[in-house]
Amino acid sequence: MKKAVYAAFVAAAALVAGSAQAQTPDVKHEDAVRTASVRYTCQGGKRLTVTYGFNRQDLPVYASAYMHGKRRYMPVNLNVSDNVETTFGDENNFKLSTEYLDRRNYRSRSVMVTSPGQEIIYKSCRPRR
Repeated sequence: MKKAVYAAFVAAAALVAGSAQAQTPDVKHEDAVRTASVRYTCQGGKRLTVTYGFNRQDLPVYASAYMHGKRRYMPVNLNVSDNVETTFGDENNFKLSTEYLDRRNYRSRSVMVTSPGQEIIYKSCRPRR
């Protein structure tokens, strides 16, 4: 009896987890209806230009920047972004982190970029005025 109840519980948990994953929206580069670029000055005198793509709700869809010899495309990471912080990319790729970002405030937010090896390559990047 206990095995049957446990098996039913595991099956229900798997079903709930699967439906939660199915409801997570897939964000694509094509979802962007507007783009805007920001030039940053970073610690150590480094410079960085980031292009953001925004959807119809003025929320970011991706960020792209020229780093380490080529243009890097970083989709917004909805698994770790929230109303406090926005993250583009993930731990296995280049990752750009900033405070909550949308089309109204993207020119005022500082950013930090880490490499796939979790090395900070751009730190304390402030928008140039």
